Amino acid sequence: MTLANALAFIKRGQKETVLRNTLNKTSSLSEMSAVLINENLKFSAHEIEEAFSLSLFKSQEYEEAQGIKAFKMWWDLLCMSQGERESNGRIQ
Repeated sequence: MTLANALAFIKRGQKETVLRNTLNKTSSLSEMSAVLINENLKFSAHEIEEAFSLSLFKSQEYEEAQGIKAFKMWWDLLCMSQGERESNGRIQ
């Protein structure tokens, strides 16, 4: 797990709809993790947060920063929905 992987994920995720669609189709956090590992993009929750902060800090244009913020919002919502799915699965 590295910060470099998290930064690479942000760059690839913003450009590659196939990667985003694959992650959108997962049904659990463990499936998401497996997709990222398969793509050589393993990172921790702390590393992705640090990567988003660093990416925003380095952004030089408003549009670039807005793109990073939008991607982070997608990522946060995806993680939250997968966590809720797992939680609901344990409750039932």
